Amino acid sequence: MEKNVCKWWLLPLPGLLYLVAVFASCFVGFLHPVCWAYFSVLAALLACWPYVKLASKWKRFGAGSCCSLLVCIFCLLSGEAGGLLSKAVILGFGILSDIVRAALGNSTRRGVLFAYPVLAVGNIGWIIRLWTEPQWYYDGAVSEMGKAYADGISALQSPAHLVGAIVLTAIVAIVSVWACLKVDRRIASELK
Repeated sequence: MEKNVCKWWLLPLPGLLYLVAVFASCFVGFLHPVCWAYFSVLAALLACWPYVKLASKWKRFGAGSCCSLLVCIFCLLSGEAGGLLSKAVILGFGILSDIVRAALGNSTRRGVLFAYPVLAVGNIGWIIRLWTEPQWYYDGAVSEMGKAYADGISALQSPAHLVGAIVLTAIVAIVSVWACLKVDRRIASELK
């Protein structure tokens, strides 16, 4: 029996683990407003291994798109990440990550190394309304978490914090993929 045969029925598992990691990362937002505004940084760390596992098995266009589609479907079903812009950012960055990976080689480590940060940054779409609709977000935070928490959210609504979340998410994603490929030799051996 050939060693590198892709068992297609196992492909959904890493995708679901990716979704769970992204969703679980959101819970840190209950600790402090900074944790909410920067949840994508933790998601980039926790969701790395499932994505890399999926990408090592699925060596064609679609791994990032499927991960982002799962997040979008979950958001639709749960009422999270409201608004078309949120889903467009999440799904758009998933597709863009597949374009990056295809350009660098779907079966290469380099392709995964540069595609994953794009996918990870897309998770900012979950909370993009924090920056695009500040008053709406503030009012929602007051009703859900209280005025003190909402005031903390208000302090994070500057463009500098959006840029900070994007940059930190990308950095953590790159370091996470690099570490994942160094630690999990089995996955690394499946990529050129």
